[in-house]
Amino acid sequence: MKNFISLIKKHEQISDKEIEDSWDNIRQNLPLSFPPKKRRVKAIFRYLLAGCSVAASIAIICSISINKDTGCKESQFFTELMTPVAVGNQVSLVLSDNRQIELENNSNINYDEFGCVTVNNESPQVLESAETEEQKFNQVIVPKGKRTHLILSDGTKIYVNSASRVIYPTVFAADKRMIAVEGEAYLEVAHNAEKPFIVKTKGIDVRVLGTSFNVNAYEQDNISVVLVEGRVEINPDKKTKMLLEPSQMACLENGVLRKKKQVNTLKYTCWKDNIMLLEKEKVAEVLDKVARYYDVSIQYDKDAASRRLSGKLNLCDSIESVLDIIKVSASLQMEKTGDNKYRFY
Repeated sequence: MKNFISLIKKHEQISDKEIEDSWDNIRQNLPLSFPPKKRRVKAIFRYLLAGCSVAASIAIICSISINKDTGCKESQFFTELMTPVAVGNQVSLVLSDNRQIELENNSNINYDEFGCVTVNNESPQVLESAETEEQKFNQVIVPKGKRTHLILSDGTKIYVNSASRVIYPTVFAADKRMIAVEGEAYLEVAHNAEKPFIVKTKGIDVRVLGTSFNVNAYEQDNISVVLVEGRVEINPDKKTKMLLEPSQMACLENGVLRKKKQVNTLKYTCWKDNIMLLEKEKVAEVLDKVARYYDVSIQYDKDAASRRLSGKLNLCDSIESVLDIIKVSASLQMEKTGDNKYRFY
């Protein structure tokens, strides 16, 4: 498999105000759609055990975001992001000129400090290399039923979930590190007190110096941030901010930042380990997540939707096994209505 890119870039400074003003202008207009794709994984439903160890991370549940560093003019950057990108059924690395490199599921994408990139530890290949005054941006796009891993040029690690996109510069600016996330991604941010790390989303910005957190940015979900370790500042707008301590969650619902509360952080971060923890979850919410994870269609009636489940799904079995366990655990009936289509009642 051929996969990688060598790119060294120069930086020019862009003010915070330029970045924020441009972001506000396009915040509502960043489209992304993922075509359907078959995929089967594994799942085992177990009873939830008390005392689960907590991984070092934050969880953010939110929507579209944007990555911006320095180098190219701000208008150029957002024009790049607004350009529609055709996405296939495989994980794609999208270069600044919109060329796409198809990758295997669960590929490891690694940028070094100079912006040279390798996939799965293969020898780097030059995919774009001309030196330029303009900062260029890459994207990793993951369709339903797929996942991948990304290491940025500063050493920050990102686990990207299905139906998700991450936009980022190959080399960060001198004063800040800024990326964009749509969908869900778990981040372990490399510490650098001189260069804050900012995750832009459709509803909020999350600012950290070095910590781990999960960004869930699906359109249909409310925005939420769950901090496991470190400290973050949440900014839903230019006038409002909220500081989170470990094991706290804040939610943005209908544009309003709700009061923070204590949570079991593992519940919001264990997806990266192919686990889904359930604590009295509505069946409808569980089935929606499973459908996205496996890239299948699942329908359910009102009675089925309102029932609740507690336990643990180990997402390493076939979709049939997962759904059968949910069916038995929730005392429901299930039928297969077509290719990768199911109905609960």
